[in-house]
Amino acid sequence: MKVEIGNLAISIEKEQKSEIIKAITEAGISISNLKGFAILKKSIDSRNKNNIKFIYTIEAEIDKKIDLAKVKAKIVEEKENVKRKPIKVDGNIVVIGAGPAGVFAALRLCEYGYKPIIFERGEDVDKRSESVTKFWNEKILNTESNVQYGEGGAGTFSDGKLATRIKSEYIEKVFSEFVEAGADSEILYDFKPHIGTDVLQNVVRNMRKKIESMGGRFYFESKLTDIRIENDLVKYIIINNSEKIEIKHMILAIGNSARETYKMLYNNGVYIENKDFAVGVRIDNPREDIDKLQYGNSYKNPALGAAPYSFTYNSAIEKRGTFTFCMCPGGEIVNASSEIDGRVTNGMSYSKRNSKFSNSAVIVQVGAKNFGNDIFAGIKFQEKIEKTAYNISKNGAVYQSLSDFMSNKKSKIILPNSYKMELVSEKIDNILPIDVCENLRAAFSSWSRHKLFMSDRAVLIGPETRTSAPIRIKRDINGVSISTNNLYPIGEGAGYAGGITSSAVDGIKLIDTIFTVKE
Repeated sequence: MKVEIGNLAISIEKEQKSEIIKAITEAGISISNLKGFAILKKSIDSRNKNNIKFIYTIEAEIDKKIDLAKVKAKIVEEKENVKRKPIKVDGNIVVIGAGPAGVFAALRLCEYGYKPIIFERGEDVDKRSESVTKFWNEKILNTESNVQYGEGGAGTFSDGKLATRIKSEYIEKVFSEFVEAGADSEILYDFKPHIGTDVLQNVVRNMRKKIESMGGRFYFESKLTDIRIENDLVKYIIINNSEKIEIKHMILAIGNSARETYKMLYNNGVYIENKDFAVGVRIDNPREDIDKLQYGNSYKNPALGAAPYSFTYNSAIEKRGTFTFCMCPGGEIVNASSEIDGRVTNGMSYSKRNSKFSNSAVIVQVGAKNFGNDIFAGIKFQEKIEKTAYNISKNGAVYQSLSDFMSNKKSKIILPNSYKMELVSEKIDNILPIDVCENLRAAFSSWSRHKLFMSDRAVLIGPETRTSAPIRIKRDINGVSISTNNLYPIGEGAGYAGGITSSAVDGIKLIDTIFTVKE
C-alpha cells in the first residue's frame, strides 16, 4: 500500500532524510510499518530568510493497511494504464527535426513497432558541440549546425530546463526517459528541474542510441529543402536539394529558427499564420547578488545551490506583459546566432550551475500591432533587430549597463559579466524598438525594490529574439495540418510548445493520437 504525505517543511540546516522519516512518523505511520519512501516533489520556501525550508511531498510504502482517519495522508491510487495498439502503416514515416518533439515522437513510434526515419539539418551532438565551440572561440559560424540547429534542438545549449506550465499524463514518461538516458534522478521531483547543458548532451546521445536499437534511423546534416503535395497529401520530400524520398506520413518537428523551412512550406501550400512572441535582452547579475536576494544570509548554504528568480510586469496602458524568461542560475550568456549577418543571445548553464553569474532574458510581448499582419512579418521583425545588432557588434553582442539603460546613456566601461565573446557598448534603444525599450524600463522600475537585482553591477546584453516561434503551422484538434492530411506539425517550431518538456509531450501525444487505437 502507498500513501502520499504533503507539505513536509524541513529546515535546510537539518539532515533531510532523518527529518523526512521523523515527519512520516509524526503523520501517524510507525517506523515498523514503513517499507520505504520516495520524494514526489521538492521545493524551497525562502519567504523567511532566517528559516529557509525545503517543502516535500512524500510517497510512503507501508506493510499494513492503516486507518486514514488517524493519519495525515491519502492513499495513492493506482494509475489506469491505457493500452494502445498501433495501426497498420504501409510506407515511410519520417520525422523532420531531432529536437525534443522529434526525438520523443520517434521514440514513441519505435515503442509501437514502427521504424521511423529521422532527418536533422544539423550535426549529431558531438560534431555539433565542436561547431558551437569553434564559433565561440574562433568566430567561425556553421549556419547549419549551431546553438539553434542540430541534434537535441536549441535546448541542448541552454540549461536543460524542464519546468513547464502544462499538465499532462506524459510528463512522467518524459522525465523517466531522461533519467534512463543519464539525467540526475532529482528531476523526477525537483520543483524547477533542470539537466544542464553538459549532461544533456550525453542524454541526447543515449536517447538516439536507444531509438536506433529499436529500428529508428537518423540522418544528420540532412535538411528538408522541398516537398511535393498532391491531393492534400505530402507525396515525397527532398533532402539537401537532391535526395527524393517517398513518404506516407510526415511529422514536422522543426525548431523556431527554421525560417527558410517555414517559407518553403508556405510556398507549397501548407497553412501558416503569424503569432505573438517576445523580444528583449539578457540581464546578467553577479550570482552572489541573486543568491543573497533570494536566500539572505543563508545564501552560502551548499544545500541551496544557485538561486532562481521570476519577475513579471503588466502594462496597464498597453495590456501586454514584460517578464523574465529562461532564467539560468549560475550560468552564462552565449552567442546563439544561426545566420552570418544576424546576432542573437541566449542563456546557458551547466549541471552544477557554478558560474559566478546568473542571467535571464527580460522580454516584452510583441504581436501584429507591432510588426504587421503579413504571415512572415514577425520573422522580418526579428531579422531587423538581429541584423542591426550584427552591424553594431559583428561577432559579439550589444552591451549596456542596467543603470545606463535606465538613464538612456551609452556605457563608458564594460562591467564584469559572463559573456565570453566580444561586447560593444551601445544603447539598447538602438537595436530594439522604442516601445519595447519603454516597456523594459517600466518593468525595471516596478522591480526596483529588488535592490540586488537592480544593482549597479547588473548589465544588459542582447538582443534576445528567439524566445518562441513567430508563426504557427495550423493543425486540427488531432494534430493534423489543416491543409495537408498526412503532415503533423509538433513542438516549439510549429507554434505548439514552449520548452523541452512541453515539446516532448507534444511529440508523444501526437503519436498516440494518430498512430494508435485503444485496445
